[in-house]
Amino acid sequence: MATEPLQSTAERTAERLRTALHDLKGYAGITEDQNNLMGFAFIAPNIVVFSLFLLGPVLFAFYVSFQEWSILAGAGEWTGIGNYVDVLEPLPISYADGSLQWRPEVFTDPSASLWWYSLKNTFVYAIGTVPLQIFGGLAVALMLDKRVRLRKAYRAAYFMPVMLSGAASAVMWRWFLAGDGVINGILPTFLEHNWAGDPGTALGGVMLMAIWGGIGSNMIFFLAGLQNIPEELYEAARIDGASRWHRFRHVTWPSLGNTNFFVFVMAIISAFQVFGIALVFSQGGPVYATTTTVLLIYQRAFEEGAFGEGAAMAFLLFLLIFAFSYYQYRYREETEVDY
Repeated sequence: MATEPLQSTAERTAERLRTALHDLKGYAGITEDQNNLMGFAFIAPNIVVFSLFLLGPVLFAFYVSFQEWSILAGAGEWTGIGNYVDVLEPLPISYADGSLQWRPEVFTDPSASLWWYSLKNTFVYAIGTVPLQIFGGLAVALMLDKRVRLRKAYRAAYFMPVMLSGAASAVMWRWFLAGDGVINGILPTFLEHNWAGDPGTALGGVMLMAIWGGIGSNMIFFLAGLQNIPEELYEAARIDGASRWHRFRHVTWPSLGNTNFFVFVMAIISAFQVFGIALVFSQGGPVYATTTTVLLIYQRAFEEGAFGEGAAMAFLLFLLIFAFSYYQYRYREETEVDY
């Protein structure tokens, strides 16, 4: 296939680099032990920075999650798994009259369990935004991959929201969706509504903002993927009489497998970590309608001072994202096809 020459070129380049490094070591008289020591010296700064600013805080937060921690005292009281139990209670099921009963109120009533309620909000947000971000980005990339007039201007326009900060986007969209905002100004009177202030539509406003920003970033990844597909595959498909749809179905889509996997996993992780736009847009309100999981963690830890409970929520969310990413990785390995 057409990918073989590319692989051969990469392999030949790597072999030349290995040969050149081996000759350089021989010319300089560097032994194998000295070479290994130099390697460790090169990566040592990265290991130190990673340990100090990432691994260390993560391990400390895991330690804090088992305590009633006070940031003012710099110490806490050991509670074991108490914080995790408090976060997960009440469970979606309960015992009543000796039988199990489904309790939907833990997902619909924030006073029943704010953790489960915020998790429900996060799932709704992910389901509503991820497909539109991905397929919207792919559609725009397919359109702008062709030779159309003002192609660079269109690409810049679609990428513009990515360059805006989340806080700036949230302020702008809150202004658009307010009762006296821009959207109501162009709608008929009977459709006017306080979109950002109504618990039934506030989360939709956050989702609309995320879709608007996500399409542009995904467009860049898909454009890069499309430009790596060898033109010979399309020429062979045309010779075989394949229609435009069949070329997309049997050439473009399979060739974008790695890009699809990357974009999908990153979009899901980003959706589960949504924080800034929900905080600036509505501070989690009204009536907790836009309280996502990460926003709840922030409120518990930094507004209410419950650092132990906030840390426990963070690690529960980490387990959720890790399980999803691992499943997707294994599924991708089992279904991957080489062309």
